[in-house]
Amino acid sequence: MVDQTLLSQAKGLGVAERVELINELWASIDADALPVTPAEAALIDQRLAEADADPLVGRSWEDVEASLRSRIR
Repeated sequence: MVDQTLLSQAKGLGVAERVELINELWASIDADALPVTPAEAALIDQRLAEADADPLVGRSWEDVEASLRSRIR
């Protein structure tokens, strides 16, 4: 359960500060500690196998990021 005093303090921050707090909190989480259902694990395994089978299919992160950024400008 989230400490209500802490939550209230976080909600009192400005938007930029809340985004920074969210980023800091997310970065502090160990990805291996996140719960994954068996269905999610199977999907991850399937997609990894597909990527390994044909690594040239798809787009680079740089291309995807540039495309997304151009949409918000």
